[in-house]
Amino acid sequence: MVTKTHRQAFGLKILNANHPRIRQLKRDGKIAEIHGNKFWNSSYLIMDYLKKNPLPKRSRVLEIGCGWGLLGLYCAKQFGNKVHGIDADENVLPYLDLHAEMNKLKMSGEKKTFKQLTVNYLSNFDVVVGADICFWDEMGHELYNLMGRAKKAGVKQIMVSDPCRPPFSELAAKCKEKLDDVELVEKFLQRPVNASGEILIVRH
Repeated sequence: MVTKTHRQAFGLKILNANHPRIRQLKRDGKIAEIHGNKFWNSSYLIMDYLKKNPLPKRSRVLEIGCGWGLLGLYCAKQFGNKVHGIDADENVLPYLDLHAEMNKLKMSGEKKTFKQLTVNYLSNFDVVVGADICFWDEMGHELYNLMGRAKKAGVKQIMVSDPCRPPFSELAAKCKEKLDDVELVEKFLQRPVNASGEILIVRH
């Protein structure tokens, strides 16, 4: 049953701000500091793409700037992937844990910045995904450098989605110019919400 305290999308239960457990986390002082205060729509763009372009079963997936972790949880649910999330704001991690619990899925998470993802760390993953994570100029530079480390680490695919803010568009242009196997996919969704943007896909 769908109620006003949550919604269903892509097979996942997503809690709304008025859900008692969300409100309790906020009362407990778990207030997001870096835009992780809700679920952002660009995750839907990658979910929709993956419906027709599924990840291999048992892939090890890292969601960067994971926020509430819904993109990673989608990969866990649909493909049986082993999923981990990192976010620079530790206050969002209880929301990830809550959504994993509500969806009866497993996803671990920890506080880390993009710069802290070393080659050695990234070597634990096959796929890196992220949505709405390139809204400041320095994030574009950090993501481009991260892609270089991911290649050295043996990561097979990186997917980043965004509603095409300038830092993301600059990152996409730089990747297309300097990297080998790069695809930019335009997406327009009407359901479960109106959302549009692009997915930057870098394959190694």
